[in-house]
Amino acid sequence: VKTFLKIYEQQNELKGIKDLLSKEIKIRKEAQDNLEIKIAERTKELVLKNEELEMKNHELQQFSWVVSHDLNEPIRKIQIFIKIIKELYLADDAKAVDYVDRTIKSAERMQTLITDLLAYSRLSSQVKPEMTDLNVVLQEVLSDFDYLIERKNATVKTSELPTIDSIPSQLRQVFQNLIGNALKFSGNSEHPLIEITSELISNKAFNSPVSPDGKFCRIIVKDNGIGFDEIYLDRIFIIFQSLNDRQSYEGTGIGLAIAKKIIEKHNGLITAKSQIGKGASFIIVLPLKYE
Repeated sequence: VKTFLKIYEQQNELKGIKDLLSKEIKIRKEAQDNLEIKIAERTKELVLKNEELEMKNHELQQFSWVVSHDLNEPIRKIQIFIKIIKELYLADDAKAVDYVDRTIKSAERMQTLITDLLAYSRLSSQVKPEMTDLNVVLQEVLSDFDYLIERKNATVKTSELPTIDSIPSQLRQVFQNLIGNALKFSGNSEHPLIEITSELISNKAFNSPVSPDGKFCRIIVKDNGIGFDEIYLDRIFIIFQSLNDRQSYEGTGIGLAIAKKIIEKHNGLITAKSQIGKGASFIIVLPLKYE
């Protein structure tokens, strides 16, 4: 009898355990089903938001093109008509000519600002990368600056640059901005010197050790110009920020913001080192393969 009672109790225990396990499995299955439903709903929401974002981005690009054209057109007319007035009616009035020249320069600055803003907005668009010989890109940029380099009596020294997977037109903008700034902020130096060097490095860091088999490259654009105080380092890469008097050094304050956005879009890094009166070095780290 005792044996039967023991077996009966054990059966009841097993039945209780089975019921508990069944309940646990049911609860877990319901939770899993609920989780899958929530994941599906969230995925659907994200897809819709992404599509909405792409549409708004496309609309913004179209808007920037339209605004650029609509703003540039009246500025062009202002420049044309003011030049006509200057040549036909103000040739003998030196003071009036001075005022007109200032107006023309202001219109030119506005046109440059619109062009730079348009270039900045274009960086959001998707462009397919390609293998790019940076030596070719750099020589094209230096060719554009031929006249200014000669006029400033500047020397440009370059080392061998790598071939990387990139968007060449965008990296061209980076070199244009950095070399253009080096020439612009050369100060009173009789012999402005710009040095562009490159080396392969092992990882994505400014202080990464040199490695002949490295998957990243470090490019340095160094000059002997007026330099800047490094406490303002964060400001120089922000749009419309300028550390210098715009009467002395013309510019919109967008160039370095464009450079930073391009480098980050290439999964790279950019920073600068400088001292007032001792030039500046802009350091770029880029992957050899675009990701």
